[in-house]
Parts: sequence; structure tokens; C-alpha cells
Amino acid sequence: MSKLRKPQQGRAVYKVGLILEAAMRLLDKGGLTQLTTNAVARTAGVSIGTLYQYFPNKAAILDALADQEMADLAARVMRVVEDPRPVAHAERARAVMREVTSSYGQRPRVHRLVVEHSLARGGVRIEPMIEQVVAVLTSGENSPAPVPLSGAEAFVLANAFVGVMRGMIMRDPDESLADEAIEEALVRLITVFAEHGLAGRRQAGA
Repeated sequence: MSKLRKPQQGRAVYKVGLILEAAMRLLDKGGLTQLTTNAVARTAGVSIGTLYQYFPNKAAILDALADQEMADLAARVMRVVEDPRPVAHAERARAVMREVTSSYGQRPRVHRLVVEHSLARGGVRIEPMIEQVVAVLTSGENSPAPVPLSGAEAFVLANAFVGVMRGMIMRDPDESLADEAIEEALVRLITVFAEHGLAGRRQAGA
């Protein structure tokens, strides 16, 4: 079996972009049943041979979409978290949630299917973002929490945040619960969690 090519030059990157966009269009239109390598190649306007140079099967295409989505989401979340401008903690938390919701606002079905595929393979793509969020929460610098958290507190809160993110993406599209209500509930969770942690540390030091 020939080795798969890694797109490096502009033309190759362009072709891979066409393939991934075609895959998203097919997922949005008909779900996983529509996603075949032949259909992707036809929709992208490339030969099946060209597609196989980069993706051996549809699972590899889904992997690439998951990598792309999580990298993009992590970059946007960390851009908000690491913004050096003085912002109220609650507003920073809301801004983080808006980045999460915007990641699937245009093509909710596609993102739900991509996340399902990623989680079925262990969800390892989310781990680097969790580590980054934990680092910010424990340092206290530009954190959405009002005080620096302990390692355990930051771990629990970061994973709770990721759980909410997953739930928002995976929920039934007809679910009546508004994004804004979830956003406000998570802001309260972050604030109360951090305040209780601070009170506990004060009592322990008394």
C-alpha cells in the first residue's frame, strides 16, 4: 500500500480543503449515509485516486474534520481566555461559551456528527484544550474564575466545562433549552465554585 501524502504545497492544501468541504456538505445534507469516498470525490470535483492519496477511507476524512474542528475551537477559546485586557470574570466566561456555540452554529448537524466520531475514538482531541484551561484556572491570570483554583478544582471545573460543551453540541436540535440559559448557568457554576474554593482555603488557613 502506498504511503499517504501530506499536503504541503498550495495546490495540495487546496485539494484537501475541497475534499473536507465536500465531506461537510454531504454530512449536512444526508448524514453519515451520504458520506462515501466516491461521493466526496465527486462533490469535491477531484478523482477518486486523488482523494485516496490523502484519505484511505471515510473514517480518515472524519478524523481530519475532527482535528480541524477541535484545533479551531481550542484556538478561539484560548484566545478569549488569554486576552490580556481587563474583563470581568463573568463576561470572560460568557465569551468562552459564545465561542463554543459559534463553532457549531452554522452547521450543527455536521459538528454533532464529527464530535460523535471523535468521542467514539476516545475524545483525545479535547485533552490539550483541557490542559490549557487548567493551566489558566490555576494561574489566575485572565481566568474566567474570580480566584486562582487548586489543581483539583481546576481539573473538575475544566472537565465540567467540556462536558457542557459536548452536551450543547450533541443535544437534540429540537431541544427548547436556550444557549443563553446554559451560558448563564455555567457562569454561576464557575463563580460559585471558585468562591466556595476560596472560602474553604480561608477556613483551612485560619
